[in-house]
Amino acid sequence: MAYIDEINASIARANRLGLSCPGFKTVEGELLTQKVYQDIPYIVRDALGNAGAEEVAAQCLSYHMRLLPVLSDYFNTELTYTIGYVSMGSKTLFEQSEEQMKALLKTGIENPLLQIHAWLTLPTCEIMDFTLPTTYAVVNKTKEGYGSVLAGHADRLLNNVQYHPMLLGEDYLRRIGALIEFRML
Repeated sequence: MAYIDEINASIARANRLGLSCPGFKTVEGELLTQKVYQDIPYIVRDALGNAGAEEVAAQCLSYHMRLLPVLSDYFNTELTYTIGYVSMGSKTLFEQSEEQMKALLKTGIENPLLQIHAWLTLPTCEIMDFTLPTTYAVVNKTKEGYGSVLAGHADRLLNNVQYHPMLLGEDYLRRIGALIEFRML
């Protein structure tokens, strides 16, 4: 399924779950240029400081929430905070079903180790994930991916990596009690 189709499905899912959802309008072209790739490390450093791997690993929700306004300003367009899961070939990471989401909306989070992932989506359907490569490196005790950003058009990522949006915006996180932790950081 094309990424834009999954975005549209995530908007419908938010409606079924009674969540507010930001609009998503696509634009043609690409925003991720060579200049952007050169600028990004400095933008992140200036916005968040020199974060170590431990500060980045497994912090996708807060990390991307804090980068959203900074990068929206940089690109001069709204980026979309995106919640979902990632597949890498036959391996799936952070998958959460709609039924699990519905249950969390009723009970709230009880375990701080929430199986969920977030990244930023540009209106061109390009994605930027500042935490997954480092998280993967830390968990697997390897240097490969350490400090990297996974970025590109969601339908054309390398190594059979696919991002699957489930919800847009932060209303879900607020409603399950996960957003409070972001405000404290």
